[in-house]
Amino acid sequence: MKPISALKYFQMTWLSKPAPDRLIYKLIKQRCVSSIVEIGMADGQRCCNMLAVAQKFNGDTKIKYTGVDLFDAREEDESPLKLIEMHRKLNAIDAKTQLVPGDLASALPRIANAHVRTDMVIISAGFEEEDFEATQMFLPRMLHPSSVVLIQDYEDEEFFVHSRLEIEKMAAQSPSLNSESKKAA
Repeated sequence: MKPISALKYFQMTWLSKPAPDRLIYKLIKQRCVSSIVEIGMADGQRCCNMLAVAQKFNGDTKIKYTGVDLFDAREEDESPLKLIEMHRKLNAIDAKTQLVPGDLASALPRIANAHVRTDMVIISAGFEEEDFEATQMFLPRMLHPSSVVLIQDYEDEEFFVHSRLEIEKMAAQSPSLNSESKKAA
């Protein structure tokens, strides 16, 4: 994949649509992100853009990307994102990529231990609140002290940026975690 130009980066961070994605591209540059886990890939374009930005600002560091999506199991009213098509797209990019079929509740517990020290986790809108509460205890083990987690709001589609410490506090207050600890006692 050919590196993006300064003009293309400017366009991505100030003019691209959808507007909430601009924050992601800026954070990738600011934090020199080299490992990304994205849950909910939409049409897959943001994935390719993120990898291009990460490659531009990380020099020779090999970028690691994991995308989680329902892919072919999406409901009929949603635009289809075929797993095989995403594999083809990502094969053209010089990065270590992995695609995981599933939703937040089924995929996060499966991938958490294999993705320790992830720089950025992106959780797109569309997840069920109960699924997030049930799986947020897996997020802290994926993070290092300077990691960032972006969670997209369903209504205005803006991303909220959370530090590892904030994620650990959310996980500690999780109702599912508290009910499990009560059962163990």
